[in-house]
Amino acid sequence: MESFGARQWPSVLATPERLPRHGLLAVVVALSSLVVAGAPGADAQAGIPTPAECTVEPRAEDELRALFREVAATPVPISPEASPTPAVAPTGSPADERTVTEINATWRQYLACLIAGDQARMFAVLSDDMVRRQLMVDIAFGVTEEALFTFLSATPIPIPPDQAVPFVPFDDALVLSDGRVAVVGPGEQGRGDVWIFIKEGDRWLLDDWFDLP
Repeated sequence: MESFGARQWPSVLATPERLPRHGLLAVVVALSSLVVAGAPGADAQAGIPTPAECTVEPRAEDELRALFREVAATPVPISPEASPTPAVAPTGSPADERTVTEINATWRQYLACLIAGDQARMFAVLSDDMVRRQLMVDIAFGVTEEALFTFLSATPIPIPPDQAVPFVPFDDALVLSDGRVAVVGPGEQGRGDVWIFIKEGDRWLLDDWFDLP
């Protein structure tokens, strides 16, 4: 696959001592500012998804445990911020209307699960590679397998209404040479944000998300 760069994600839990929800709330606050600032067509918001819209089946525990153990067995940087991959803007041909509609459905589902505080269902709309990146950061912050799955099995707590993330539909997308689809938005402070989706079976999953310099 093409490599463009990767966002340095916050840890889901930050540290085991902060269980059960503080780390996820930190992620929500960080992502909220990026979503509002970074999405294309920000003047045409299509409302805030509700927790009830988070209807995707959660990732199976055995799948997540296998990914966690795979990542845990792989050497990780001393710091999650160490030696980030330089980000470059993707190029490709315009995606058709159906593809844009389908990736918007995935994006709205992701935001609904974010608002619902349901990390297990959020993982279900991420590709394996995207989940690995998140778990790499968690492990680098000292999160154990037991702590993570205690967190994931707890009853989700929706984020406060004033921190809910608006859904801003993507207007345009690019089909990359490897078949994935990329959306480039204005991002923060004049920098671009890039979302990349990959199709697995009959649905699109969020495969990468990063800032441009």
